[in-house]
Amino acid sequence: MQFPRIQKFLPLMIALILISSLIAFTPFQKNYVFIDNETEKITAYVPVKSRFFQLIYTHSIHLSEVIESYKVIEDNALMMIELEYEDFNIGMPSNAGEGETFVEKDGKYFIKNMTRELPEFRLFVGDVDAGLSFSTKGQKMDLKKTLERGKSYTFRVERLSLFQLRQGVRIDER
Repeated sequence: MQFPRIQKFLPLMIALILISSLIAFTPFQKNYVFIDNETEKITAYVPVKSRFFQLIYTHSIHLSEVIESYKVIEDNALMMIELEYEDFNIGMPSNAGEGETFVEKDGKYFIKNMTRELPEFRLFVGDVDAGLSFSTKGQKMDLKKTLERGKSYTFRVERLSLFQLRQGVRIDER
């Protein structure tokens, strides 16, 4: 009589399958995520270990370094909190906005006390030999080693499941 044996193990097997599926497909870990705008697939991610991060890049026209500083706020929204740059040329602000502070120090310009909230933003990876890095918790990662030049990505903070993590590349371990 093998039929009663199957009746005992079938519910156990179904429970294991359901629990495994739940674990694999339930978003649990917060990540900084880069999503390809053409395919809408996760290209790269970095686990959120600090709510503060920076984008560091070489401005394509005047070829000087620009540092944008952000923090993650409620509901995984982003807030730009500071901008550092060296030139007032095309594409860079010449003064601070309302409630912000403009500071000049050691040949660099800073806009501090920024509170610009964004749910996400687009990032275009130029096809030029200029720097583009992501920095968080003292670790600086070269985005041009992972993201494809000439493409645009949506950047946001999102909880990802184990299944979603398999889609992209974890860039802080490269």
